[in-house]
Amino acid sequence: MMKSLTALALTLSFGTIAHAETARDLATSASFTSGIMRATSEGNGFVNVSSDFDGSTDSIRVSALGEVNIAWRVRAAVKLLDAFSDEPRPGVGAGLRWLDGDITLTAYLFYKTEGFTEPEGEIELLLSFEREVGAVRAVANVAYGQDPEGNERDGELALLAHVEPRTGWFVGGTARYRDALGSTKESVIRDGFAGPTSTLTLGAFALSLNAGVAMAQTQMMARKFGPATTLSLGAAF
Repeated sequence: MMKSLTALALTLSFGTIAHAETARDLATSASFTSGIMRATSEGNGFVNVSSDFDGSTDSIRVSALGEVNIAWRVRAAVKLLDAFSDEPRPGVGAGLRWLDGDITLTAYLFYKTEGFTEPEGEIELLLSFEREVGAVRAVANVAYGQDPEGNERDGELALLAHVEPRTGWFVGGTARYRDALGSTKESVIRDGFAGPTSTLTLGAFALSLNAGVAMAQTQMMARKFGPATTLSLGAAF
């Protein structure tokens, strides 16, 4: 099943060509930047597949995210984290756009399982804010997740700011920090990333690259820093 979902995501990424003009609109809201959930509802939907190298944990991860507008202000979302690991984590959710105007806000609610055969997982609430200040577009994500019993929990803050020096090309910076909030059940106590980001759109497609420094601390490993890169390929439909 995992391979089927991954193949579907890749097929959508490379195969969709409808609504070619929407990739740039989506990229404006950082939809193709790994680790960022958008606050706006541009276009009909998109899919994004990313590959991460994290030097702080010496790991490589492949993940996928897809969204589609359902009706009015509601859209459905599907995540697949750590697709090729021993414990891939699929998740489903919905987003509801609350605010328009100078500040745009979308609230997401996700249920993320521990694996395809392990339905137990966590419920995550994520708020995505976006604001445009002159030529700068800024996005902030604030998230909190926990398992149904409340034994495992974590909070996350992600920030992005970018400009569009040329039509369809975005450059800026992004930062992310996640903390287990004192939970002793979480294997990762805290982790983070900071560095420049760039997204290039061409028709229906978008290529995004993040590069910078990652940090990780686990129950078994002291805080460690290392280089990190993320390459993402997305498509609007």
